[in-house]
Amino acid sequence: MAYMYREALQNLSANIAPSQAGQEALIRLHANENPYGCSPSVKDALLETMQNGPSNYPDGYTTALREALSEKYGVDKDSFLFGNGTDEIIYMLGKAFLEPDDEVIMPKVSFTSYVASTLSMGGKLISPPMKEDFSVDLDAVLEAITDKTKYIVIVNPNNPTGTVFTQQEQQEFLKKVPKNILVVLDEAYAELYMGEDYPDSFAALKEFDNLIILKTFSKVYGLASFRIGFMVANKDLITYVSRVKNAFNVSAPAMAAAAAAFKDNAFVEMVRENNSKCIKYLCGKLDEMGYSYTPTHTAFLLIDVKKDEMPIIKALREKGYLVRPGSDFAVANYIRVSIGTMEQMEGFVQAFKECV
Repeated sequence: MAYMYREALQNLSANIAPSQAGQEALIRLHANENPYGCSPSVKDALLETMQNGPSNYPDGYTTALREALSEKYGVDKDSFLFGNGTDEIIYMLGKAFLEPDDEVIMPKVSFTSYVASTLSMGGKLISPPMKEDFSVDLDAVLEAITDKTKYIVIVNPNNPTGTVFTQQEQQEFLKKVPKNILVVLDEAYAELYMGEDYPDSFAALKEFDNLIILKTFSKVYGLASFRIGFMVANKDLITYVSRVKNAFNVSAPAMAAAAAAFKDNAFVEMVRENNSKCIKYLCGKLDEMGYSYTPTHTAFLLIDVKKDEMPIIKALREKGYLVRPGSDFAVANYIRVSIGTMEQMEGFVQAFKECV
């Protein structure tokens, strides 16, 4: 039977996740998950939510979490929009802003969900090159702007390279972007950055009406399975994007878990400190072995394996370690390795030595 498929979807692959059955005994260094779990307070929050009645619809306004975020970040409580993970918000942006042939600019090596979000709406993805060290070239992004550009996507720290640009670099960049073009700052891994001079994007919201910030509870807070993220922008943009939002797109357990996790600063600091120690350990071992990598500032490392990465990925899996091929991000001969616990990193280093 000849179905009436949309032309814009012809070049997209089916987004069907493979089964994870049989992976229980494998070390998951391929998904950028938090190896320390989540805050212990999440369990109590979930039990309370279930006692309050699972048969009721969730709070569509996400009140408790919204108020906590508003207080911490110093922005109006109506400047938030919540999603079933930031992935859902990424697709909302495409639905809200893109007409066929509109352009979205995103550096060549970055988070792939924006590709499908753009192409599914008939838009065109413009991919300016990276710098030699795989960091984002903001000047190249500016040069790619045309009269068809609808919005620009910048992931900071960038996924999969882990590179970061500074407060001054971001401020200078935002000043040069035309006011009619939106800038999406995806800060999924910002809390894991341990350096100085990370951009204060929330302060920039007061100066730039065309700015959108995306954050997630999947990474440092360890709530990936609950699928909850949020967008922050001026209230007009929030109201507009909300037109394509499902009424109850975030579950009550996800809201409760996020609100509890958000308050546990001690857990977050533990994750940050351990992640930093494990990065230093892994980078030191790679230096000893003569393998280069991108200068990461977050919870994963892009490693140059100097040859086709797929045989190495297969060999690592046989030794119990899952990692991500760089070819998924248009960088062949690399693997992206999530930072696990120290025990997991020690085991990975030994397996990597044997595989290469």
